[in-house]
Amino acid sequence: MFDVEIARKFIERLTTYTSYNVNIMNERGIIIASRNPERVGTFHEIAYDIITQNKPMIEVTTADEFLGVQPGVNLLLLHEGKGVGVIGVTGNPAEVKSIAMIIKMSMESMLEYEHEKELSSRRRNQKEQFAYQLIYENNPDIQSLRLLAQKLSYDEDTLRIPILIQPESGKDTETLLQSIKAGPRHTSQDISFVTRDRQILIFKTLPNQPDIFSDYKYIIGEYLNEYLKTSVQAEENCHCYIGSVQNQFSYYRDAYEHCKWLEKNIVSDSVGIFFYDYVDSYLKSLIPEIELHKIFGSLEKVLDDKYKDSFRRLMKVLKKNNYNMVTSSRDLYMHKNTLVFQFNKIRDRLNMNPLQNASDREFMEYLYYYLNKR
Repeated sequence: MFDVEIARKFIERLTTYTSYNVNIMNERGIIIASRNPERVGTFHEIAYDIITQNKPMIEVTTADEFLGVQPGVNLLLLHEGKGVGVIGVTGNPAEVKSIAMIIKMSMESMLEYEHEKELSSRRRNQKEQFAYQLIYENNPDIQSLRLLAQKLSYDEDTLRIPILIQPESGKDTETLLQSIKAGPRHTSQDISFVTRDRQILIFKTLPNQPDIFSDYKYIIGEYLNEYLKTSVQAEENCHCYIGSVQNQFSYYRDAYEHCKWLEKNIVSDSVGIFFYDYVDSYLKSLIPEIELHKIFGSLEKVLDDKYKDSFRRLMKVLKKNNYNMVTSSRDLYMHKNTLVFQFNKIRDRLNMNPLQNASDREFMEYLYYYLNKR
């Protein structure tokens, strides 16, 4: 059905540029917009004939030859190859035919523009619904998600990894997202939007291949290359939090929450902060404190404060440096032999050797985690 408002808007704009009398008729032959308001709502026999017979053009030379028709040129309006209405220009056909063709072309262009705008608005609304259900609903309706994804042409089985970008304060996130999407490595299967917190969230597609974990950091780096280069040149303080890989919509919220956990808990000078580098810390954070207290509470009470302070201080640095004594002593600003002496005192109290025994190392790291939480 021909949109009456579009027809009226077109006639209003046309009036500024031409004095010709122009009429627009719908698929039933009714004049829905005209420079002559008295003709609106009347029947136009030629327009009805053009629509029903799919005729491209009819010229009228004699007045009152047809019902509700004056001399002029009447042209079929096409949209997506289908006749949707008729545009008529009143006057001597020989004189108005060329202008009528131009007006027809303009009207069809306007129909195409309005159609694209409507599709864009509809897709934007669908994408907003999809984004809301994907990352904000506790128990999303998976069938509803899949239906929206189908409308948006998103394939669920594709591997994707979330990238949560916290731009410099005051930056227009919508504009930044558009600049990222304009990059050569953004694909139609990449799901991207701005969150409620005005952060950029992109579920970036990854190739479904066995060695993906050896390559995924490089893929993300190349994808964000232009954005990161611009940020560095502008000396902006931005962070990118990269979550866990998923291929089911029902787990996308968890992947997003992994990004948010990184943002809240990990302090790093790196621009890119990857969830898989902190899985141990994340899993420990899920342990209820009461469980840790059941295991380590009594032990904590028999350890004096001086020992616990020394334990925390040394374990923090040793963990960071993968128990490398040389690097750890440098970070602690002490001689390696001094570090070894202090560390031996700590481990001897527990009768454990984390440098040689994996289970001893696990125990001491959990004890360190518990004492830190205290």
